[in-house]
Amino acid sequence: MKKILLTGGAGYIGSHVTHLLIDKGYSVTVIDSLITGNKNLVPSKAKLEICDIANVEKISKIIKSNEFDLVMHFAGLIKVDESILYPEKYNDYNFEKGKIFLDICLKNKLNKIIFSSTASIYGNTVKESVSETDQPNPLNPYALSKLNLEKYIVDKSKNESLKYVILRYFN
Repeated sequence: MKKILLTGGAGYIGSHVTHLLIDKGYSVTVIDSLITGNKNLVPSKAKLEICDIANVEKISKIIKSNEFDLVMHFAGLIKVDESILYPEKYNDYNFEKGKIFLDICLKNKLNKIIFSSTASIYGNTVKESVSETDQPNPLNPYALSKLNLEKYIVDKSKNESLKYVILRYFN
């Protein structure tokens, strides 16, 4: 049975992924601060750890006391309109805390990550379809915070034994 650490598992996408993984027989530990999530969305078969992803001591302890096969990072703030009003908050939660979390994972030899980003990093496109090789053009702090963490992951993978997948969703 694969063991997965999943951040943001009390949110919309994270909880759906957690349910799917549990249904497929995976062991899932969810980390969520519950500032926007709802613990009732987390399946009872998942282990829920309520804490901030930047809590170095607690996250290190969780990783050290388990042998996770990979981490799925879904935690973050997602409201575009709110990000425009509070850009520093979005940079802090989505980028700065994301970097801290990733560094904790790498320090503790958890070096396989699936990162939940956003297709909004492309901005308003005029093309009918978008390719991942298209130039990013984030138009709001939310998209910029996600793009910055993507770049951090890619940069880290050049010097660390980090394997990653980045998912970009359209709504």
